Amino acid sequence: MKIAMMTNNYKPFIGGVPISIERLTKALRAQGHRVVIFAPQYRRTEQEAEAQEPEEDVVRYRTLSQHFYSDTVLPDPLDPILEEVFARENFDVIHVHHPVLIGRVAAHLANKYGIPLVYTYHTQYEQYLEYAGFIHWLSRGEEHPNLLGRLRSRSSRIIKQEIAPRYLSTFMRRCDTVIAPTEGMRRTFLQQYGYPYGCGAQVEVLPTGLPEESYRNDPAAMREIRRKYGADRMPLLITVSRLGHEKNVPFLLRAMAELKRRFPAFKLLVIGEGPQRAEYMDLCEELDIREEICFLGSLPNREIASYMAAADCFVFASKTETQGIVIIEAMAAKTPVVAVKASGVEDLVEDGVSGYLCPEEEEAFAEQLLRVLQNEPLRDRLRVGAFEAALSYQEVTVAQKAARIYTDTCRRYALAQTEDRSRTSEKRTERLSLPG
Repeated sequence: MKIAMMTNNYKPFIGGVPISIERLTKALRAQGHRVVIFAPQYRRTEQEAEAQEPEEDVVRYRTLSQHFYSDTVLPDPLDPILEEVFARENFDVIHVHHPVLIGRVAAHLANKYGIPLVYTYHTQYEQYLEYAGFIHWLSRGEEHPNLLGRLRSRSSRIIKQEIAPRYLSTFMRRCDTVIAPTEGMRRTFLQQYGYPYGCGAQVEVLPTGLPEESYRNDPAAMREIRRKYGADRMPLLITVSRLGHEKNVPFLLRAMAELKRRFPAFKLLVIGEGPQRAEYMDLCEELDIREEICFLGSLPNREIASYMAAADCFVFASKTETQGIVIIEAMAAKTPVVAVKASGVEDLVEDGVSGYLCPEEEEAFAEQLLRVLQNEPLRDRLRVGAFEAALSYQEVTVAQKAARIYTDTCRRYALAQTEDRSRTSEKRTERLSLPG
């Protein structure tokens, strides 16, 4: 099968969508499928360009801005190279990972060349619109009690609560299959966006897979990490998160302050970067937990598994996940999870088996953490449960299911095309048979 994988962001950008695409592509290719990735260009230094390994079947299209928001780019989906490649290649299916920009182009190409369209709902977009410059300006209107401020605030709400859901619902109606990363997110977007059954598309669940190395620990690296951060004297916690408001990091820090009042000796390693890093470091000072929190910045993905495995517990507070990839990675490293109960997370963590879910209350979060940290036999049981749960996310298994989804999509698409031609032929015959 020949698959066009289309995205608004990809390597070297670090994020959940690029990771998901890279892993799925690798596993599909290993199973004999050809996958061509369409991704934007990124500006590189001369040294980075020389060090870059050749990319297999990656078509890079132009970008309009290298700094759209934070460290993402604004791609140019009208680059003629997209049309050139589709005119030359004979793709069986298009799998697009964003509904805007490249999503619009994917829908156009699918219609023009008669190719079925699959879309994965990776992101709760209304949670991220805040980062778009104009919408950010509108949303800050609530800080001003005058008429203009109220108009700005109202406009922001209309965009987030009405226009964005309507756009996404309309886009999904153009798709032949829509994929959600978890069953919970499938239910959420069916309810939130009014995406109806019976409109011709199939709704499937396909998580992001984990490579084999995610399940293998490096004991020497684990020991060094625990030694470096004093885990022989205190518990070691870890989280992996973009340092942005949508990830609910301030709540997590407040929960750590509550934990300190009950359990004064611990370290929390924070892996990730983002626009609010300085703000969160200042918050640690205010909460008197600067010594307990270590901001490590971004780390190569291959190193994160050792940090996960070295920790006594993985903590997570985001409420905007469609699928918490980092949660699955923590479980594959045999690390129990304590997380805020939210869509995209609650399908992954089973209370008392792989960790605990709790409400967004600092005291409740700290209480669950204490339960794990103070009970070593329980922690050992949770490690086993977490690892067993993570086994169902192996990328080879996920890729096999993806291939089945593509095949079924192509079959349904071909059947629908045949039925459309048959109806058209019947109408033509009826017109010809009318008297006069």
